[in-house]
Amino acid sequence: MDSIKALEKIGLREVSRKTYIELSYLKLMAERDFAKLHRIKTLGFVKIIKREYNIDMSDWVAEFEAYLHESEKKTQEKRKETALPVERWYKKLNSYINQQKKIYIIISILFLAIITAVFYALLKTRVTYAADASHENALITPVLLPANITENIAADNQSDNLTEQTNIQTNQTQLNQSAASDTQTPAVTTPKRTNRVAASISPNIEIWVGVIDLTTFSRSTYLQGWDIKLDTNKEQLVVTGHGDFRLKMEGEPIRYFNPQNMIYLHIKDGAITQINEEEFVRLNRGKNW
Repeated sequence: MDSIKALEKIGLREVSRKTYIELSYLKLMAERDFAKLHRIKTLGFVKIIKREYNIDMSDWVAEFEAYLHESEKKTQEKRKETALPVERWYKKLNSYINQQKKIYIIISILFLAIITAVFYALLKTRVTYAADASHENALITPVLLPANITENIAADNQSDNLTEQTNIQTNQTQLNQSAASDTQTPAVTTPKRTNRVAASISPNIEIWVGVIDLTTFSRSTYLQGWDIKLDTNKEQLVVTGHGDFRLKMEGEPIRYFNPQNMIYLHIKDGAITQINEEEFVRLNRGKNW
């Protein structure tokens, strides 16, 4: 029996309810509307359908792959048609850039020459000014103060020293009193914060990832080709459409998986453990997803 007919016999709505695949997406698959289907996501759904209903969809997958191959072939032909004008334009642009480079080199040499001349002139002016200043200082005659003025200055300095010593003793007394009061005040402790451990799934190709919060059993899904961050402070379940990715976790070596398999992970107490499908279903209250 045709795999699509087998699904329609079961009922697309029933298949959607059990596998959590969108009903609208199942209808696109049944109608063979390949232009609106995403390759990675679709092949992941095919694996889920095969596992849940044991339906061989290899005939449908062959049609889907043939369509993708033909579509890619047409895209490459269009690229070849537009490549020749672009190449001619690139050659003209490269020739123009080479001409501009020569002009820029000449302007840069002239600019450096002007900067060097200005710097040399400023340096010469500064040396001349320093020589004149030293000459003027050498001509200054030292002035001798009268004896009575010298004695008054010495007396003032002695008075200032006595005042400074008095101030130092007063400040030391205040510091001792402050230290005594501080020892009577109970110390306030600040509670320590637990640092969050950074973890992420880094896919080599676009990947579908489902995350289940085991506290609220809420679900989140991702379909992307860049890093997906994981919250290690919550107990969660993670399932991926394939295993062609790297699991990065702060303070631990990078982990790799089998690219052909769906991967099941359990996050608990800041650790990430790989589990099998049976353990995943048990923790998820008997549900596969």
